[in-house]
Amino acid sequence: MATAESLTERIDALAEALRAAGVPTDRVSTILGSAATATMHALMLDVVLDENAEAAQHVEPAAATEQTPVETLRVAA
Repeated sequence: MATAESLTERIDALAEALRAAGVPTDRVSTILGSAATATMHALMLDVVLDENAEAAQHVEPAAATEQTPVETLRVAA
């Protein structure tokens, strides 16, 4: 789970930078809460995309069907 570890390290670095910049504690908490929520969404999206990619590997392509020719429309100038 390198992605989760990487994101955790980034949140830790963000927390350290905010504290070093003298950002008020309540504001740091709000920012870190938002960052944690975004991290969870990113991890869930990553899992869903991995599952979809794996499932797509097991699906056979649909057979080609004949298509009706499309007429080209001409527009008067």
